Amino acid sequence: MSGPTSSLAAVESWDLPALRASVAAVGEVPARLRGWQGRLDAVRGQLRRAELWSGPAADAAATALVELAAVGTEVGGALDAGAEELAVVAARAGAAQEEAAQARSWAAAGPVVLDDAGRVAPVGAPVMDADQLAEVAARERAATCAEQHARAAFAAADAAVLAAAGAHAALAGLGTGDVPTAFGPLALATAAGAVAPTVPVDLPAPAAAAWWDGLTPAARAAALLADPAGVGGLDGLPAAARDQANRQLLADALAHPDRPGYAVAVTTATQLAGREGVQLLLFDPAEDLVAVSVGDLDTAGAVGVLVPGMNTTPADDLPGLVASATSLGGLAQAAAPGAAVAVLVWLGYRTPSWGSFFSTLNARSSGPELDRTLDGLAAARAAGAAAGGPPPPRTTVVAHSYGTLVTGSAARAGGRLAADAVVLLGSPGTGSHDAADLEAGEVYGAWTPADPISWSAWFGRSPFDAGFGDTRLPTDPGQGHTEYLDADHPTLQAVAEVLVGRRDGG
Repeated sequence: MSGPTSSLAAVESWDLPALRASVAAVGEVPARLRGWQGRLDAVRGQLRRAELWSGPAADAAATALVELAAVGTEVGGALDAGAEELAVVAARAGAAQEEAAQARSWAAAGPVVLDDAGRVAPVGAPVMDADQLAEVAARERAATCAEQHARAAFAAADAAVLAAAGAHAALAGLGTGDVPTAFGPLALATAAGAVAPTVPVDLPAPAAAAWWDGLTPAARAAALLADPAGVGGLDGLPAAARDQANRQLLADALAHPDRPGYAVAVTTATQLAGREGVQLLLFDPAEDLVAVSVGDLDTAGAVGVLVPGMNTTPADDLPGLVASATSLGGLAQAAAPGAAVAVLVWLGYRTPSWGSFFSTLNARSSGPELDRTLDGLAAARAAGAAAGGPPPPRTTVVAHSYGTLVTGSAARAGGRLAADAVVLLGSPGTGSHDAADLEAGEVYGAWTPADPISWSAWFGRSPFDAGFGDTRLPTDPGQGHTEYLDADHPTLQAVAEVLVGRRDGG
């Protein structure tokens, strides 16, 4: 495969057989490596049983064998990941070529002229007798179908380029600095002269979505590889692109244990390892900021955004939050069979400790960040829907404790809150006069007598106030402040029903 993917000719020129051969070749190596490790283990066993070799030399040899085995395990894991990514590249590249062929076929059947950008070129003035009017109608249908398949080809090519970038990142972790030549130009995108565009980090989410939509697949891949931090942190871009970028940042962070935030990187990597359908929407370990989605934010019909409260950090609390998101998503799908659900754990702000809990300063600065995150999710999905993707989802903010004050601050930021529903759990107040101030069509709340924070009124009115205007969710009388999303209390099920619009009173 050579050349950028900005034209039908480039897609059609990809060497798909060579790419598939590379996939097979990379996939065979881990099996051979495991056989080598088995022989290495046998040697280690013989050394342990040997009675005639001991002392410093024997210890050094045993240590070397252990280190070799560890390296082999690491290399095998990287090759397995690379092979999986390459298989995705091959599938998507094949889909792109199939769509391109369909586009050419429809154009030839018209007959119409299809230019290399996938547009139908002028074919002359139509004649007006009855027979040729029918021919014109057939031409128009062929033109429409040709253009549709051309757009699908470019979309599939876009996906192939992003997947190739991920495969390159996976294999680059081996330290070889190279990838199989059959897909190297596609993975790097710059091999044919593509120039990485400057990532506009300060654009509002709708403008960022429009910027990304206007790039060619090659330019997107070049931007992702040249500036993963810019792409990974830009609200308004598809979650798949941000996930690719942030995983590159994660791999880099894991390779540098001396940098700030290494513990965050390790915890994040543990949550991603071996899990399907998990996306890393935000990763800034030095600032203690991480956002992980359980489910595909680009296709889900219902999206939940968990906003935690005080003393919550990625290094300590991400595993528990991901577990809650998984439970919540599973119950939501059970409440609406066939629904696609994604639940985003949003640690996009530094939560306060007890020492700063009673100040609203943190919430005033963090609320706009949450607002931008929601705007970004909405803008990315609107752009995807305009290009023929799934329609925008139902979005629900699920905020707990101090997170409810952050949500109130987000609603007071510029523009309307990009959420259909808001759930307030154990709220000490939202800083709002009533539920209507939260700018969502549905507002739900949960509090209990056993949770003094939920009736403290530290930050003004909350669902505890009878006139707040929310719909109350069920709780148990003895339910504590940290137990709203526990499986043995009814609130979790109720929140899941809210996510998919199945809760009475919504």
